[in-house]
Amino acid sequence: MTSGLEWVRGAAGDICLQGAHVTRASDLLFLSSRARFERGQAIRGGIPVIFPWFGDDPLRLGRGAHGFARRKPWRLLEREERDGELRVLLEFVEDEETLALWPHRFRARLEARFGADLRVRFEVENTGDAPFRYEEALHTYLAVGDVRHIELRGLESARYLDKLDGFAERPAATAPLRFSGPVDRVYLDTTATCELLDAPLARRLAIEKQGSRTTVVWNPWSQAAERMADLGDQWTRLVCVESANTGAHAIELAPGASHALAVRIQKL
Repeated sequence: MTSGLEWVRGAAGDICLQGAHVTRASDLLFLSSRARFERGQAIRGGIPVIFPWFGDDPLRLGRGAHGFARRKPWRLLEREERDGELRVLLEFVEDEETLALWPHRFRARLEARFGADLRVRFEVENTGDAPFRYEEALHTYLAVGDVRHIELRGLESARYLDKLDGFAERPAATAPLRFSGPVDRVYLDTTATCELLDAPLARRLAIEKQGSRTTVVWNPWSQAAERMADLGDQWTRLVCVESANTGAHAIELAPGASHALAVRIQKL
């Protein structure tokens, strides 16, 4: 993990200053062995920070997918480690490059706490003189024993958009989610905690969130993963459960206002 990137490392986890990207938190997260640790390149795995848009460029101006925050260097504000627990606070503000892509002034901060559980808090403040609207996600790659033998609970009552079928809206499934093929879903108007039952690893994880009204669930499956040079046959070892605010649930901030999105991941 060289390539000129800066890191904060501790006994319980690691975070890269490019993108404020959590790459390790005990054994909770998946990180691809083919991930590219290069300036300006997104890292496959961990928790990418998605801001200020989610998915492909909504204006079709050729801007990169998932915004620019995950590819930009952040500034380390605070680091403290005590009794095996690590706390890191990073900051990112607009610059000439971001203003050319998205003409708004902001201050973003990410706080990560590594210990018996993982807590991540992402806050955006509007420091300009006009309101703006943005999308966001903590694009969490959870490590699993085999995605074909896991179960995700907590979203049974939420309708969703199926990105694999042109964003068609689907009714609530009423049953836990099991994986037998590619999944790319945006669950709407849900603040629920998700519970991941992982039989191969004999464990349960809780993914609790605050300040989020959408949950994105993703696994590319075999054919799509083969086309990803930084993933390949490792697709069986991950599932993304993303705490987000996208689409109709995007955040609108008045000048001087702020919003925080937070997630806690713990073993049950």
